[in-house]
Amino acid sequence: NSVTHEEGRTDGQKRRSLRAVLPFNISDIKAILKKQKAKIQEPVTTRSDIRKATATPTLFETPDSESNSSMAECPSVIEEGSGNKDPRICLIPELDPFHPSIMQYIRDTKDPDCRGTTYGKLSNGTLKFVDPNVISASYSPILRKGDFSYTLGPKVPVKPKSPITDEMIEVSFRLKNGQIKKDSLIQIATENRKYDTKYSKKPGIPLNILVLGIDSLSYANAIRKLPEVVKFLKQNNALFFSGHTIVGDGTTPQLTAMLTGKYIEEQYEARTGMPGAKPVDGWTWIFKQLKEHGYLTGISEDGIWNGPFQYRLMGFKNPPTDLYPRPFFLAIAKRTKYPSDRCVNNRNVPEIHFDYVRAVFNSYPKKLKFFVSFNAGYSHHEINEVKKNQVPLMALLKDLKSNGHLDNTLVILFGDHGLRYGKVRAQVQGKLEERLPLFAILTPPWFQSKYPNIMENLKRNRGRLTSWFDVYATFRHVLSYPDPPTGLTRGQSLFSEVPKTRSCKEAGTAEHWCPCLQWVTVDARHPHIQNAALAAIEYINNLLSKDNTSLHNCTSLTLKDINFAQLERPNQAVVNTYLKKGATFKQGEEYFCRYRLQFVTSPNEGLFEATVKYHKKRFVVGTSISRINKYGDQPACVAAKLPHVRKYCLCKDYTGLL
Repeated sequence: NSVTHEEGRTDGQKRRSLRAVLPFNISDIKAILKKQKAKIQEPVTTRSDIRKATATPTLFETPDSESNSSMAECPSVIEEGSGNKDPRICLIPELDPFHPSIMQYIRDTKDPDCRGTTYGKLSNGTLKFVDPNVISASYSPILRKGDFSYTLGPKVPVKPKSPITDEMIEVSFRLKNGQIKKDSLIQIATENRKYDTKYSKKPGIPLNILVLGIDSLSYANAIRKLPEVVKFLKQNNALFFSGHTIVGDGTTPQLTAMLTGKYIEEQYEARTGMPGAKPVDGWTWIFKQLKEHGYLTGISEDGIWNGPFQYRLMGFKNPPTDLYPRPFFLAIAKRTKYPSDRCVNNRNVPEIHFDYVRAVFNSYPKKLKFFVSFNAGYSHHEINEVKKNQVPLMALLKDLKSNGHLDNTLVILFGDHGLRYGKVRAQVQGKLEERLPLFAILTPPWFQSKYPNIMENLKRNRGRLTSWFDVYATFRHVLSYPDPPTGLTRGQSLFSEVPKTRSCKEAGTAEHWCPCLQWVTVDARHPHIQNAALAAIEYINNLLSKDNTSLHNCTSLTLKDINFAQLERPNQAVVNTYLKKGATFKQGEEYFCRYRLQFVTSPNEGLFEATVKYHKKRFVVGTSISRINKYGDQPACVAAKLPHVRKYCLCKDYTGLL
């Protein structure tokens, strides 16, 4: 088994094995390329190309007249009578969450121990003094100032149980010993919120929708680290989608697809540092359609330092939803240096976050609600820390059930993707876990009996290839039912059956992110692998040279090592599409080779994965290259202005460890 073979080897073993079988070193390869007069082309990275999902920049071409036969032929892939007999184009990997290659990095973690003091509580329009040492207090409203900052309003003296209509406040408590203690508090001020119901429509299925997300959480890691949550969901008949996959690199592409139904590149330019970029307010957000159907909308995320629409994008100029507590979490981040300090007095940030979700549902029991909660603090950087979400998340789920909210709510629990870098990600299983995030749907008991056809389709779809575009289509289907959603760019509702012959392209997932089991390990000494790696690095260097800031501040990268390479193996359904019945695929036929490579660059010690296609003597590098080890402060000189090149840039003035 090629996957098992790779997973059982350490990085050092892979590199020693590679050096043992290579017939020539990297300098030899470069000499060969020079001798063949290899031609490097400018990358094709226009937005129209990216919109096509399959368009990629051509980086390396060997002229036909000087083509070496070993360079022109792919390794043999399929022989007559062999190949995958399953009619599905995509075979979803069945991962073992407790595979030894991953378990060597799994450790237990303690729950957060926040030993501070609670001085006051804000709820239902009243500030209550909790600590008996408090003798007086004053507060300032926390006011939004765009997506990246906030300001404090005038300071107002307050007495115990005084009415407060502001939703987010910073409080100063004076104690008997003269000390001043500060806290940031939040509530749902229902009396302040008025709704325009003039254009309200009735949704096809009148359900609340609660979307609970946790950063970097694969389905496999949820089983390992959130067993009580998984158990609760299964006991309540939730459905887990083992074939749910990602559509891009990081959080932003997943949430953009889920909430707009489009790729980032299909929206107008909003990327930080790009010419003409502007805030994302005008993107095709589903919030507008939800409001038209009478929904109260909200979105909350605690990862202020790397928000999904603020880290690489320009953020929102105006609040996108009715409930938008981002200023509150900005205040917490400023006062506590979160995420390094994850306690706010005696509460941890996920607990505060889930408390807010609870308050939303308790404050509007009869109002249709669509709320997205996204937690990143404990899980973004490390695979084991996600366990610290289990206690507050379980408390929320149990409260929602005991208060009857699960009786009228469609709950989605998801991870945007699996862990994206580190030692776990460097494993073959880690690569697959990145591409197979947690995705579970919990429906009310009555829904299962009232809509048996929908439930049957949901059950069928559990093991089929799905993506975030399908989630967007499902939200739309809730509004339009029994009519199917119209005007979709891609994706289909999960309330309808997903074809078992679905491909990654049809799901909106580019080849680089496709998790389908169609790959076999190949020998790294094949010239294709060497040149594919060089082409990928040429793409990176060309990208760094496109802006003067990165051109003058970032170091040009070279190839240091290749850890492993895989070749796409088409299954029988794919072969039948291209070849006549009974034909075989042989070396030299009109076809292409697609490789996945894991390689190391110098001098930044960057560990990357790229997808490279070889077709008609040309190497074509995919627009997505994954950095799978941490880069820290290496790109500090360009991080603010050019966030899209952070993972590639090693600043020339960088003096830290490599």
